[in-house]
Amino acid sequence: MLNKELASLWEESLKDEDFRFELKAQDVAVKLANAVALSGMTQKELADKLGWKTSRMSKVLHGASNLTLKTMFQVCEALGIDFDVHFGGKHHLNEQVEVINARRHEVEAILKTARQLNSMSWNRYAQVKTFSRVAYGSDETARVACP
Repeated sequence: MLNKELASLWEESLKDEDFRFELKAQDVAVKLANAVALSGMTQKELADKLGWKTSRMSKVLHGASNLTLKTMFQVCEALGIDFDVHFGGKHHLNEQVEVINARRHEVEAILKTARQLNSMSWNRYAQVKTFSRVAYGSDETARVACP
């Protein structure tokens, strides 16, 4: 199934250090972009406040720049917010794999139920159609289905 292939691809991708780094970089960029949006400032206004070019601000907010703690600190100071670094706990990416696998199992169970219901519906339809032929004297050879 496609879900199983995607879960497998995700697990394989997580083995690549560069891939995991890019996920973390994008996560930070999305959170910074969200903070800028919540502040009501435009990228240009923030860049001007920091004395940066707008292109640098864009790279920071789109994850195209390997941010230093100093850069993150400067952006957060300009936004009037603080940031924290959290170490430890269960690896977030492993949690994502577990969620994907759990959802895959849920989807597979739903699909199995849907297939069963579909089969039951077609069987009922065949029984009703066969009964109709018998009840209305169809010229075709009719079979009486037993429920």
